Formats: sequence, C-alpha cells, structure tokens
Amino acid sequence: MTIVHDLRYAVRALLRTPLFTMAALLSLTLGIAGSAAVFSLVDAAMLRPPPFSDADRLAVLNITQRTPAEGETRHRWSWPRFQLLKREVRSFEAVATSSNAVVTATGSGDPEPVRVEIVSEAYLGLMRAPLIVGRGFTDTDDGTPANVVVVGAEFSERRFGNRATALGTIVKLNGRAMTVIGVVGSEFRGVSGLAQAWIPTTVAPLVTYSEYLTTNQNFITVVGRLRPTTTIDEARAELAVLGARIHQQQPSEADTPQDEFSATAMTLNDARIDVVTRRALMLLAAAAAMLLLIACANVAGLLIGRAAGRRREIAIRLAIGCGRTRLVRQMLVEGTVLAAGAGAMTLGVMVWMTPLLRIPPTLARGRNFYGAVGEFANPVLDWRLFAFTLAVCACCVLLFALLPALRSTRTSLAADLKTGAGYAASGAARQGLREFMVGTQLGLAVVLLVACGLLLSSYTRLRHAQLGFDPEGLLTFMIRPSEVRYETTSAPPLLDRVLEEIGHLPGVEAATVDGCAPLSTQCANAGLRIVGRLLKPGTEAPAVLRHYVGPKHFETLRVPLIRGRTLEPGDRAGRPAVVVINELAAQRFWPGEAAIGQRVWFEHAQAFGSPEASAEIVGIVGNVAHQPLDEHPMQADFYTPYAQFTYASRMVLVRTSRPDPMSLVPEIARAVRRADPDLALFDVQTMEARAQLSWSKTTFQAAMVSIIALIALSLAVTGVYAVTSFFVISRLREIGIRMALGANAFQIARTTMWPTIRVAVPGAIGGMLGAVLLGQALRAALYETSPLDPRVLAGAAAVLFGAVVVATHVPLRKALSVDPVEVLRTD
Repeated sequence: MTIVHDLRYAVRALLRTPLFTMAALLSLTLGIAGSAAVFSLVDAAMLRPPPFSDADRLAVLNITQRTPAEGETRHRWSWPRFQLLKREVRSFEAVATSSNAVVTATGSGDPEPVRVEIVSEAYLGLMRAPLIVGRGFTDTDDGTPANVVVVGAEFSERRFGNRATALGTIVKLNGRAMTVIGVVGSEFRGVSGLAQAWIPTTVAPLVTYSEYLTTNQNFITVVGRLRPTTTIDEARAELAVLGARIHQQQPSEADTPQDEFSATAMTLNDARIDVVTRRALMLLAAAAAMLLLIACANVAGLLIGRAAGRRREIAIRLAIGCGRTRLVRQMLVEGTVLAAGAGAMTLGVMVWMTPLLRIPPTLARGRNFYGAVGEFANPVLDWRLFAFTLAVCACCVLLFALLPALRSTRTSLAADLKTGAGYAASGAARQGLREFMVGTQLGLAVVLLVACGLLLSSYTRLRHAQLGFDPEGLLTFMIRPSEVRYETTSAPPLLDRVLEEIGHLPGVEAATVDGCAPLSTQCANAGLRIVGRLLKPGTEAPAVLRHYVGPKHFETLRVPLIRGRTLEPGDRAGRPAVVVINELAAQRFWPGEAAIGQRVWFEHAQAFGSPEASAEIVGIVGNVAHQPLDEHPMQADFYTPYAQFTYASRMVLVRTSRPDPMSLVPEIARAVRRADPDLALFDVQTMEARAQLSWSKTTFQAAMVSIIALIALSLAVTGVYAVTSFFVISRLREIGIRMALGANAFQIARTTMWPTIRVAVPGAIGGMLGAVLLGQALRAALYETSPLDPRVLAGAAAVLFGAVVVATHVPLRKALSVDPVEVLRTD
C-alpha cells in the first residue's frame, strides 16, 4: 500500500508542475527513443538470430588459406571439394551447398529475372524450409539432372496465380523447362535472404554454368547444421584436420609455396556480420549512449532545480519525522513515473519509426561472402525492443533520479525552514551539482558535434569527388542470358544484336556493355603480365581491373581520350588483339615511357592469357571510379573489345537525351526481347541512383549521427538556459542592489554570464578532448577527412558558442531589465 500511496503522490506532484513534467518527459523520450532506434538496428544486424528454425545450430563452413603476407583468409568451396567434405565430416547432422544466380523465367507472361539459389538435396531440409505444398529435393534430384524447381510463395502467386495449382506447372528458367515440385512459405528466402526459387545442383550445368560440377573454382557456399551434442568449437577442431586432408586430395591454388590450407566454421549469425557493419553500428550505439546520458543529465538538472524550489517542503517533512530513506524512495518513485511515461511514449514513436529504419545494402552486404549470406537486418517491433526499452527506463531512473534525491534530502533544516532563505548554502551546493550536469551535457554534445562534422565533411567530399565520367542521363541494367546457351564464342553476336536494337531507339545517344557499372564492387580483376618483363622471384602479378566493352564505351560514359585511339567496331575476333588502358595504369606500369605499343596478357585468363595471345595497347583514356569511392575507386583499368572475348552476362549502359532515363525502360525491354525473346532486364537503375547507393553508408551514418547531435545540442542548450535562468531568478535582489549602486549593463551581464562561462568552458574543453579520441576511432569511416580537421573542430566550437549565446539571451535580457526600485520595494 505504501508504494501505491507513493505512486499517487508522485502523479499528483508531477501534475502540479506541468511545465517541468513535459520538459522532463520530452528529454527522456528523445534519449530513450534514440537508444531504442539504434538498438533495433544493432539487434537486427548482430543480435537477433537469422529467421530460421534453430538458427543457433546453423553454421557456414569455409576453406582457410594462411599466407605469410595476409594471414588467414576465408574462401568458399568448389563442388569436388564439397563432395570430399560431405563424405567425411561428422560434426554436422547435414551439410549442403548454395550459390546465387539470376535466371530469366519465361513460359507464361513476359520474361522476368528471378533470383535463385542452386542447392544440394539436403539444403531445404537443413534450413527447415517451410514447405506449403509439394516436396523438396531428394537424392535422385541431386544425383541426376532432374529438371525440377521449388519456388517461393510470392513467385508462385505472381507467376501462376495460385500456390496449389503451381505443382506440376512448367516454367522455363534460362530457356530450360523446369517442373515445379514444391512451394515454400513467403517468409523463407534462403541463406542469401533474396531467393525466389531453388534448383538442384545437377541442373546448374544446364541452366547457369556448364562447368559448375567440375571446375576447381571456390564459389559455392556451404552451410551445415550442428549435431545436438556438438559445439561450434568441436566442429572447428574437426574441420582444421579435415580441411588439410581435403587440400591434399583436391588442392586449392596457392599464392606462395608457404601457404597453408585448412577449413573452419562460424555460426550463421557471425557469418552475416560484416566488419564494416559492426563498426558503423558500434559508432551509432556510442552516439545513442551519449544522447541518453545527456538526456538523463538534463532531467537530473531539472530535478535538482525542482528540488531547490521544494527545500522548505523537504525540510518540514524531515522536521516532523519523515525519514530520509522515505523521502529518497518517494523521489525515486517520481523518477520511475517519469521514466515509465517516457518509455510509453518511446514505444509509440517506435511503432511509427521502425518501418522507416533500414541499414543500407552497401553497408550490410559489402564484403559478406559476395552477398552469399543475407544480413537479415530489418528492424522489427518485438519483445526484444520492449525489454530493451524497459531496461533502459530502469537504468535511467538510477542515472537521473538517484543522485538528485540523495542530494536534495541532505538539507540544512534551520536555513531551509526560514521563509525567504534565498540562495542558501545548500542551494548553492545544489546549483553547483546542477552546473556539473550541464557541463557534462555540453561536453558530450561537443563530442557528437565533432563526429557529426567529420561525417558530414566526409559525405560532402564523397559527393564532390571526381568520378571520371558523367552519371547524368545514364541508364544501367543487367542482362543474364544462359551462359550454357551463350558461351564465350556466341556471346559477342548476342551483344551486337542487343546494342544494335537499343541504338535504334529514339533518345538513345550511345550504348555499351561491361562486366560492371562504375562505383560498384562487381568488376573483374586479373594478374597483369607485360611482355618483355619478368616478375621478380616470389612476387605476384599485380592485380588490375578487366573490362570487356563495346566500341562506344568511352563515348557512352563520356570518358576523355588522352592519347592514341579508343576501341573501334573493326576490333573483332580474328583481328589483332588490342587493349585500351586508363591514365593511372600508364603512370603505374610505364612511368616516363610510352605505354602505347606495349603488349600485355593476363594470368589464368580465358582470353589474352599467354604471351602468344597478348594484346597491344592502342590508347589511353581518363580514370574512372569503378570501385566505391571509399574503397580505392581509381585503379588500373584495362579495356578490351567484347567482340574479341566476353561473357554473355553483362551490364548494359545507355546514354540517353531524355530528362528521365527511366522512361526509356519499357522501350529498351522490348528492344532487348527483339534480340532474344528470353531476355529480361535485371537491376535497372540510373547511374545517379547507383552513385547515391555507393555512398549510402556514409549518408546513413552522417544522417543518424547528425540527428542525434542536433537533439543532444538542443538538450544541452535547455540545460544552459535552466542554469542561467535559475541564477538570475535567485539573484534578482542582488542585481537590483548592484544597479541601484551604479553598476552598468556590462557589469550586470558579466555577473549574469559567469555561471554559464563556468559551465561551458570546462565542458567544451572536455568535449574537445573526447572528440579527439573519438576522431581516431572514426578514422576508418572517413573519406579524405582528417580526424583532427581544424575546420570541423572550429565549427563545433562555433556552434556550441552560438548555442550558449542563444540559451542565455532571454535570462540576460531579464537581468538587464530589472527595475531596482521595484526589487527593493518588494523586499
């Protein structure tokens, strides 16, 4: 009953001071909501298990390669190596393979690009795929080329109109007739998080890659489900021995004679977490924690100020026998009511905010096994967020209510019982504690302001970086024809037809193809060899980017020709092999000498792969940012004509004169189908949209930290305002007497501003020191920006100074407008 009484009293007390209550609730809600929003992102990307049954038993298995220079790196598997693994591994109930592909679905309706996972027979059972109708794959499907497919519910409804009637239906994937044998629930998208359909590995040579089952390349993801009695560490111990044995039977390609090969495993939850994602989310978590501390310090300051106005009430209650513990408990209950109200408001905010929170794909999928493992990082409003909010509210009560409660109940009864005690010693002590709280807020706000400034500076530099090409008016999309149907010898005629049909469209100025779009991570690379130069013993061929492009490639991108010539329509199979390089390649490999006329070839390449098949450099063009701007964008580029060699799956780039390049998409789709009726457009985007995506992780970080910093600064400003206002109100009589004795406006302003200066200067200095330390932690997230950028530090100091001036403007005007006669008359 005592708690109920305390709750009633707390609610009545808070309702009697609505301005204080609203200010405290708003401050707490901002701090708790910011923490909850960041937690929802961290939880989705790092803590919450992936959406599979018993996900904690799922693991991703990798081949490991340890080199003297780079240490341990992880690789995926080839099909022959997986077969050896499958026969011998004992730590897992089952192991299965998965690899991603995009195929074109035809047979009913227009051609449609479909993301598929090519999987072994145990995959759907191992992943506990929820089959709605039909069946999964069997040993028979995995042992012979059975033309069967399992589809997702969304694909089934979109393509066939009904899940049940999909069974037995024929759908063509890359021109191969496949029978639907099962439909899985829409919540299951495979280990990639993107799949719409699944086909058995034995069909892969007929649909995607003819050497899928025989090549020694490691491009297949392997997942396993641990046995109930086996730990991940025990599985790693077995794989360490087994991996070395597999390498002896089916060797991987070594970089140096000292390389060591083995195998290992990590939980699926660990596998999906990329180091870039972890670093970015930890930065946001630190910023949110600072915001929460600022909010708590703000409310603590408000409580201390409120307690100063209740000194006589507290003294009376102590004098009539109320124990100090009882008073502290009552104040903690008031704090609990505030925290509960803020928590409820936070949950309301999160209902609206959660659907808007998304981690950018470039942040979560950048280096994550080439996107083979999904990030599964969409925030949701669930019990975990509710529990976190509840825990944060409980911690906040201790952070903002306990110290003011303890301090407020340590009172001088004689002084506080006197009416008009004014600014007593105990009040001064409380004001000192309040000033400390405000100084802490300012210090933390400075840290966040500097972080915000550094990220905004980095973002600005990204936006204004030289790309080497003109993204405006450029439309990009992928075509994914079957490379079984279109081998490298038949791919050039297909691309000729595609570009010819697109070139006839009104509004198209030029078109070309490449293996990737600029500012992406998909560009192929190869080891460069220069005819007439020998590599030093023990050194590797330098890696360069390889492009198989059309004759109008540089016209389409508007890349300038520096010397020589560009590629021409006559550069075809049967004619002398030629290559165009960028300026960076010329400076790197032929400094001080003429690069044109030199001959090059590429290690382990299917074309231009030997001195006898070398290509002559015929031109030098400008540098193009083919990699994301924050990941060494300008590299050595080597362009060869696709007519001399190419793969069928290509990125198509179209230069258009239309204001909206996307308006051309329907016409392009029809033109591409005229070249091949089974072709569909995939990943259609303007180049400007791709550019936005390439720096989206910096945009995301800068935006989130900026919002947090703005809220933090606002809270800190209110704290400064409260301290200055309290000082002015408590010193009105003193100010009046000073004015009556002849003090001028400057002297009054100096006296009034002193508490603010006493708060702001130490807070700013501490904040700058903290910002210097934070800047070093931010270094990896910055683009061409120093963590000690003097402009950012000066800007943060200027913003803080301006905010303090604004916060003290109203109290200062009140102090200067004091009428000495009125003040002395009312005394």
